[in-house]
Amino acid sequence: MPLDLKVSMDGSALSQAFAQLTKDELPGAIAHGLNRVAGVAKRAVQTRMEEVFNNPKPWTKNAFFVRTATPQDQTAWVATRDFAPGGTAAYDYLRPEIFGGPRPMKKSEKALRPIVGDQYWVPGRGAPLDAYGNIQRGEIVRILSRLGVMQDPLQNMTDRTAKRLARKGQNARGQRSEYFIAREKGNGRAKGIYKLIGPGNVVPILVFVRQPSYRAVLPVEQIVQDAVDQNAEAMIGKAVRYALRKRLE
Repeated sequence: MPLDLKVSMDGSALSQAFAQLTKDELPGAIAHGLNRVAGVAKRAVQTRMEEVFNNPKPWTKNAFFVRTATPQDQTAWVATRDFAPGGTAAYDYLRPEIFGGPRPMKKSEKALRPIVGDQYWVPGRGAPLDAYGNIQRGEIVRILSRLGVMQDPLQNMTDRTAKRLARKGQNARGQRSEYFIAREKGNGRAKGIYKLIGPGNVVPILVFVRQPSYRAVLPVEQIVQDAVDQNAEAMIGKAVRYALRKRLE
């Protein structure tokens, strides 16, 4: 569900300034002021992201945009981008941070369901990370590709098998990938996806965890409302005064 946050105004405090504009000048001046307020509100959301997230991606910071007011429609909106060609819209993974609660499954987690069940993952100590602290997309693609073509039942290995292979520095006979699923002894639950990176060296790339749940750290509605309360009168007043000055030029 998209998120649209309205930026409008109460004109009573500016009624005297409004009275100095003509009927044709007023709508444009108000729309210009509302758009400036909405821009400030959007930047306030981005600033909060920088405070509560560790080095957020530009894609995340640009999850919100301003839908501008016009002289005919005098409402501006701080809205979410809900379309992401070939990927996940930033708002989809920001919702738990905005409202709190469990996060939905990532596409990669859904893709792994047939072989590991309804499991969620976090990066393991061997996962290659990008500049933003997230596992590199190419690594996920390789994992899904390798596991997707593997038909050998030895792709699901126990810890004992993994350690034996690590000591020998080799994969299981007939196995076509350096990635394998490590399972807990006894119950056989998949506990992670590991990678054989060299003789005697096996590292966890993905570690399976329970569904992560978050507390709300990005209360967007409140951030936008605070920005409107603090800036609307001054910025719309400035837009009105600018329209008056323009008349004299």
